[in-house]
Amino acid sequence: MKSFWAYLGGTIVAPGRTFRALQSDPKMVAKGFKAILLIGGLYIVTVALLAAGGALITAPAVLAISAENYYFFEVFFALPVCVAGWILAAGAARLMSRWGRGSGTFEGTLAALGFAVTVPMFLTWATETVFAVLLVLGMSQEEFMDLIAQSKFLQVFGWAYQIAAVSWMLLLAMIAVGVSQKLAWWRAVVVGLLTTIVFMAVMLVFIR
Repeated sequence: MKSFWAYLGGTIVAPGRTFRALQSDPKMVAKGFKAILLIGGLYIVTVALLAAGGALITAPAVLAISAENYYFFEVFFALPVCVAGWILAAGAARLMSRWGRGSGTFEGTLAALGFAVTVPMFLTWATETVFAVLLVLGMSQEEFMDLIAQSKFLQVFGWAYQIAAVSWMLLLAMIAVGVSQKLAWWRAVVVGLLTTIVFMAVMLVFIR
């Protein structure tokens, strides 16, 4: 039985082997949940910094919350949204795996997806935290936007890190459902893709 940190690091360097080892861990769900709590907690800190720095959301909100107060309220629902997205994605993966003749358990998929979605989110969290810290240190949001508009490198980077995070999550989700549900590789690709869409849809509705 590996430690939580060993699973987290293993998800980066050897996800297939790590997810297989996780399936036989009696505390696999607790460790998957711990991964979600970790990234959710880190996002709460970042969102709190954004609220303190007076940041406004740059994408339209689905919830009826003003742009000025959105980050303040997001402090309270960021973690529940992460948990809900994780559970819904795992449930969807289990149901879709029945079509693919999967023979794994919901718990095994839940545990593996906890690490599969957490690790790529470190990319987006780190970048957004840099922005939050700059705001707290005195840079205005308008100055930050102007800086990006004047720099081709920052514009490309802004797209690149998001694409990298989503692509990485997609790959890890495919491996996670393939291992946990014992799916053929092409079925794992399809189920992993749809599972990632479910998780990202929940996040995009609430998280800004």
